[in-house]
Amino acid sequence: MDSYWNHNVAFHDLLVADVKKRGGRVLDIGCGEGLLIQRLMPFATHVVGIDPDEEAITRAQKRLGQTSNVTLINKDFLTLPVPDQDERFDTITCVATLHHMELRTALLKMRKFLAPGGRLLIVGLSANKTILDFLISGLLVIPIRLMDRLHGGVKHVGVKIASPKESLSEIRQVTCEVLPNAKIQRRFYYRYLLIWDQEMEN
Repeated sequence: MDSYWNHNVAFHDLLVADVKKRGGRVLDIGCGEGLLIQRLMPFATHVVGIDPDEEAITRAQKRLGQTSNVTLINKDFLTLPVPDQDERFDTITCVATLHHMELRTALLKMRKFLAPGGRLLIVGLSANKTILDFLISGLLVIPIRLMDRLHGGVKHVGVKIASPKESLSEIRQVTCEVLPNAKIQRRFYYRYLLIWDQEMEN
């Protein structure tokens, strides 16, 4: 499967545009079968993709081939040692993966992997728990179905899925404590976008 579209891929252009401006080293957490990496690698000096799913990494290897500026790791991100300062990342992307991990632990670790001045970009899913959550999701059903049909339908690419546990309000609370001044926006396709910039060192 060379290319496809789904509710996660819908955010790829945004992520690629950011990396294109920033360049440098990129870490893609939960890289799956590598489509985002394929789109990021022309604009980065090096891209590291990590995913605990062995089958997904095998498919990513087939997609990306022997690309000189890409490294794929078949491990759980939370088990990785924190890299040395000169091996940290200018950008970290994480698409539909954060809800597979313990929220606070994962955000804290991502923070440690960012280089000074680096940016964290998370496209995430949240659970519907409040009346507002359910209302917004209900109002989006028809527009999203129309967009799905416009794009030829949602493609399921055989990666592992899980239901989100935290509401957007709960995610905002933990993020505020762990990543001061992070921006979280509710977005289309039942997703949210989290952006956080690591401060430069004095």
